Amino acid sequence: MRLYHHLNTCLLTIRLTLILLFLTAARAHCQDPSYTQYTVKDGLPGPIVYQALQDKNGFIWFATNQGVSRFDGKSFKNFSKADGLPDNEILKLYIDKHNNMWFISGAGIPALYREGKIWSMKHCKGVFSITEDFTGDSIYLHSSYSEGTQLVKGYYVSSNKTDQWKFTHHTFFPDDDFLRSTLLKGSTEKKVNFYFSLAGDSTYKLAIKSKTKTRSYTFPYLHLDGFFPFNIKFLHTYNTRKGSLLFVTEVLYEADSSGLKVICPIQSLQLNYRNTNSIFCENDSILWCCSRDKGLIRVTNYASSHRIVQTFFPKTYCTSIIKDHEGGYWVTTHNDGVYYLPNLNAYYLSGLNDLASKDVKTIKTIDKNRMVAGFANGNILEIHLPDIKSKAYTQWNSSNLNNRIMDIKPYGQRQLMVASDYGLHSLNADNTSTTIFHGISIKGIHLISDTTIAVATSAGILIMTPHEREPRPVLKHKATCINGLGKNYYWGSMNGVYALLNDSIHYLGTQYPQLSGIINRINIAPDSAIWISTPEGLHILKNGQLSTIGKKQGLLSDICKDVFFDGNIAWVSTDQGISRIIYRWNHNTPIYSISGITENDGLISSDVNQTTVSDNYIWAATARGICFMSKNDTPRAMLNPLININTVIRDNDEIVPRDTVAIDYRKNKLRIELSGISFRSGKQTTYQYRFKNLDSNWTSTATDVLEFSTLPFGIHTFEVRAVDRWGNKSDPVKRITITVIPPFWKTSWFIFFTYLFTGALIGYSVYVYFKIQQRKKDKIYQAKKEMAELEMKVLRGQMNPHFIFNCLGSIQHHILRADITNANLYLYKFSKLIRNILQYSIAATITLEEEVEVLELYLELEKVRLGERMNYVVEVTPDIDPTFINIPSMIIQPYVENAIKHGITPLVDRAGNIRISFNRENNYLVCIIDDDGIGIRASLTAQKANFSGYISMGTGITKSRIDVINAIQKNKILLEIIDKEASNLSGKGTIVRVSFPILND
Repeated sequence: MRLYHHLNTCLLTIRLTLILLFLTAARAHCQDPSYTQYTVKDGLPGPIVYQALQDKNGFIWFATNQGVSRFDGKSFKNFSKADGLPDNEILKLYIDKHNNMWFISGAGIPALYREGKIWSMKHCKGVFSITEDFTGDSIYLHSSYSEGTQLVKGYYVSSNKTDQWKFTHHTFFPDDDFLRSTLLKGSTEKKVNFYFSLAGDSTYKLAIKSKTKTRSYTFPYLHLDGFFPFNIKFLHTYNTRKGSLLFVTEVLYEADSSGLKVICPIQSLQLNYRNTNSIFCENDSILWCCSRDKGLIRVTNYASSHRIVQTFFPKTYCTSIIKDHEGGYWVTTHNDGVYYLPNLNAYYLSGLNDLASKDVKTIKTIDKNRMVAGFANGNILEIHLPDIKSKAYTQWNSSNLNNRIMDIKPYGQRQLMVASDYGLHSLNADNTSTTIFHGISIKGIHLISDTTIAVATSAGILIMTPHEREPRPVLKHKATCINGLGKNYYWGSMNGVYALLNDSIHYLGTQYPQLSGIINRINIAPDSAIWISTPEGLHILKNGQLSTIGKKQGLLSDICKDVFFDGNIAWVSTDQGISRIIYRWNHNTPIYSISGITENDGLISSDVNQTTVSDNYIWAATARGICFMSKNDTPRAMLNPLININTVIRDNDEIVPRDTVAIDYRKNKLRIELSGISFRSGKQTTYQYRFKNLDSNWTSTATDVLEFSTLPFGIHTFEVRAVDRWGNKSDPVKRITITVIPPFWKTSWFIFFTYLFTGALIGYSVYVYFKIQQRKKDKIYQAKKEMAELEMKVLRGQMNPHFIFNCLGSIQHHILRADITNANLYLYKFSKLIRNILQYSIAATITLEEEVEVLELYLELEKVRLGERMNYVVEVTPDIDPTFINIPSMIIQPYVENAIKHGITPLVDRAGNIRISFNRENNYLVCIIDDDGIGIRASLTAQKANFSGYISMGTGITKSRIDVINAIQKNKILLEIIDKEASNLSGKGTIVRVSFPILND
C-alpha cells in the first residue's frame, strides 16, 4: 500500500515538475538520423505497418494492413489471406522460443508460420496478445470476444511444444465486489513470471514470481480495459539482460525479481498514455518510445534522473521499433511504411520544409562556420555549422524556381558566385543577387584571379569579369565542367578533356584515349594531380602518367560524379554511394585502399552528387537531400551474413527445404530460392554455391534464384553461403542433401543384376552356341572320319592287292629260275608278311615297333630277290620307345618299295643301299628313307622310255591317304621327297622324309 500512496503523490507532482523536466531534456536541432524508407513501391504489401520483428534466421517481418511481409535486405516476400492468413490486416507479431512466427489478425484469429506454410487457428477467437511462460513451458493467447450480448474475457493455454499445441480456453469471472481479470501472465527467459490482475477500481495488482519467492504490488491505472499491459498496443518491453519487465501507464515502471519501481512520469518523456503506441528497451540505458503525435523518442539513461530525451521524425506516426542483429533500427509507421536506420551517427537535414528530400546538386564549405548547398529546384541553402541551423536565401529562392544550381564558389568578401541553368550570378550575404551573365547554362566556375572568371557553359568556355558585359570565348563547344590552378585550367566536354596551358589549348583525348569521352567533373588535388570523373570510372593524371580506378578496382560504381580531397583521402561521389580512397604516390602511380559508404551505412540516398568535409564530418549532397556523418567511421560488417534456403521447387512442386531433398528422375528440374541476409550490404550481398561431391570449387552469383535443369542420378551435397560487400562469408554454410532418384532400371542393384543376368545370358548363349557348333563339328568330324575311314579302307584295299601282286611277282621270278630254296624261304617270309599286313591294315594306326617289323620283313624279301645288288639298314634312335609311339599303318612301306624298285633295281654296275632311320624332332617322329639309286630324274626318264603307260600306284595311294589323314586332324603329316642330284647334294639317289605327329594313344 505504501507503493500505491507513493504513486498517487507522484501523479500530483507531475504538473509541477513538467516544466523543469522539459528544460533539462536535450533535443537535436533540425536533423534526424539518416534512413532508408521502404514503402509499397519497394514491395511492402501495405502502407500501414503495425509492428516489426526479426526471427533467428535473420529475416525482418512486418505486420501491415494488407498482410505480412518478410524482408531479407533485398526483396519482400508477402503473405496474404490467399496464403493462409485469417485476415489481411495483421496487428501483431510474436516469435516463440522455437522460432515460430505468430500472427494476430484484426479479426482476432491467430496464425503461425512454420516450415514455409501458414497455419490458422480458427478455433481460437478474439485473440489480441501472446505471451510465453518459460517456467511452466506454456504459451498463452489472451482473448476477448462477444458471444451474443455477453463479453467473454479469458485466455487460451497450451504446452509450448511445436506441432503439439492443444489450446484450452479459460474464462475470467467477476466476483461479488469488482471485475477481477486474473493471472494475465508475462515471462522473461530468466524465468521470472509477472502476473497482472485487476485489483479494484483504478487499481492493478502485479505479482512477481521467481524460483524462491513471490511478491505482490498494486499501482494505479485509470484506463480500466482489464487487460493491461497485454493489449492491442505494445505497452510493455523486456530488458532481456536484466530479466526485467518495463511497462507504462501514466508512469514508466520497471519490475524484476527484486520488486517494482517507478522510473518516471511519461510526461517527462514528452509522451502521454493515449498517444503512446509502443516501447522498446534496447539495453540497460536506452529506451525507445513510438507515439502517434511526437514521432520517435529516444531516452538515454532512462533509469536516471539525468536522462536525455531526443525526438526524431516528430511529424511521423510511429508504431514500433526494433534493433536488428547488425545494430540497425527498423521503425514502423502508420501510412509511411518502414524506416531503416543503419547508423544513428549519420544524420540528414530534416527541418527544411519542402527541401528535406530534394535533389542537391552541389555543396561547398565556405569557411569553418558556413556551408552552402544548391538544389536542383533552384534553391540555395546556407548551413551554420556550429549548431546545424540552416538559412534559406528566400529572395533568391522565390525568383529562381527550378533554376538548377550547378556550381557555387566563394567570391570576394561574403559573396557567392553561382552557376545555374539560367546564367552566372553573384549572391550577396544580404540575400540580394546580381546576374552577371544570362541566357546560357553555366556548368562550372573557375576563379582565375580576383577579377577574372572562366566558366564552362553549354556554348563553350568563356572568360569574363564581373563588370564586363561581353565575355571572351576561348573555345566554342559544349563544356560540362571546369577547374584549374590560376591561369592554367582544364575543362570537360562531351568528347573529352581540354586544357589551357601557358595560353595554349591542348586536347588530351588524343594522347589519352580514356579522356576522349563524356567528362562529369575535373578536380585538382593538393599535390596538383588531376582527378577526372567520368561515366566509365575515375582517371588520375600525374606528371603525364594516367591511372584508372573503377568498379573492378573497388569503387562502388564506374559512374563517378565528383571528388573532394581531405589530406590524403579522396571522397568520390558516385550514383551508388561515396567511395573513400586513402592513397599515396609511388612515383607517379597511386597506391590506395578503397571503402564504400552507401544507404546501408547512413546515406539518405546512394545517389551522391558532391561531398565536402567540415571538421570531423563528411557531408553529402544526394538526390534525396543533405546528410552528414563522422568521416572517421569505417563501414564494416557487424557479423557474418546469414544464409537461408527459402524454397526448393522440384519441377513445379514446392517442397519444404529440409536437410534432405529427394527428386524423382521424372521431375529432375530444381529451383532453389535463397536469402543472404546482411542489411548493411543490402543488394550487394552475393552468393557462392557448389555440389561438393561434383566440384570442389565455389561458383559465385549475384542472383538469389538458382536453377538446375538436370542433375545426375545419385546423392549430392549442395552447399551455399552468402558473401557480404566486405567479402565475409556465412559461417556455417547452408547444406542440404539432394537425392536424385533414378528409374529402377538405372539403380545400382538393377544394373548389377542386369549385368549379372546379361553376363549369365551371354555366357549361356556362348555355351549353347559353342555346344551347337561343337555338335556340328562333331557331326562333320564324324562324317569326315567315317568318310576317311571308308577312304582308308578303300586305299588299304587298293594297297593290299598292289603289294601282294608285287610279292607274287618276286616269287614267280624265283620259281622261273628254279631256285626252290629261295622260293620256299621267300614264300615263308611272304606268308608272314601277308599275315602282318592283313592284321595291321584293318587298324588306323600301329605302333612304331610293328611298323619296323613289317618294314624289316619286306626288306628281307626284297634282299632275297635282289641278293647282293641291295643292302639296307633300319635304325631307331635310343630316345624313342617304339612300343609307345603310334603312326598310321602302311604309310612308309610304299616309299621303301618305290626306292627299291625305281632307285636300286635299275643299277647295273654297283649295289644299291637303303637307309631307313627314325628320330625325334620336337613333337614329330621323322622317318627318313635314303637310297643311293639312280635318282628321281633318271627313274622317270627310264619309265617313260620303257613303260610309257605305267602309273605308280603305291605312292599315289599313300599320298592320298596322307591328304585324307591331314584333313581330319589338327597336326599334319609332313612329306618331303628330295632328288639329291637336283638339290646339288653329294651322290645320287632320293631322300624321302615323312614327319608324323607323335600320337601316344
